[in-house]
Amino acid sequence: MAQVLVINSSNTGSGKTLLAAHLAVMLSRDYKVAVADSLKDESQLANFIAKRYNLNLVKNYHLPVPQYYALKKDTLNEISKEFDVIILDSPESEYFKYADIFVTPLHSEEGINSLSSKNSLYASLIWEAKKQRAALGKSAFRWVACLNDDYTPEQLGLLEQNAKFLGFAVSPVLQNRNEYKLGLEQGLTVLDKDQPELKTLFDLPDLYARRNLKKIAEFIWQNK
Repeated sequence: MAQVLVINSSNTGSGKTLLAAHLAVMLSRDYKVAVADSLKDESQLANFIAKRYNLNLVKNYHLPVPQYYALKKDTLNEISKEFDVIILDSPESEYFKYADIFVTPLHSEEGINSLSSKNSLYASLIWEAKKQRAALGKSAFRWVACLNDDYTPEQLGLLEQNAKFLGFAVSPVLQNRNEYKLGLEQGLTVLDKDQPELKTLFDLPDLYARRNLKKIAEFIWQNK
């Protein structure tokens, strides 16, 4: 049965799709990985994966490519036995209860406010998902907040305080790096550049970006 990773937050521009795409590529090296979103308009995640398929076909690359699905009512039931990991990018709250790991990227004041208050609507949705999961006889999911912005010491202190109360862990910061954004646009990531045909494109910023991603991934899967 697949491990389900849900990536969701209450505000836009927090890096949800960026993180979903890069984690999917990282995991696809060793596991069968599916990604899904429920966007009704053009999906950035679907475009990213389509570009990777095209690079493998046209340039004879050997990029690991996760399988993309449009998230619908029965998607998880249909594919859960086919894959090792399923990553849901920005799903509706009805899917929260299926998470084995739940990641909340935080950006801007709006993002951190969603977890800085013990009575916030967003925190209530997560708590409800935990109760629904318990009712299904499943263990509680690991909840990780991933910062994608610079916050004041006061904001970080309040976040750490609420982390204990609400039950989430704060991961290393997802740095705001141009290398990540270019990856989404081109279908390539810094994780791909150790392949022979791409090594000439690898530089020092790519190294730092890759180290950053690996630290976050290791933290997310801690104790899993």
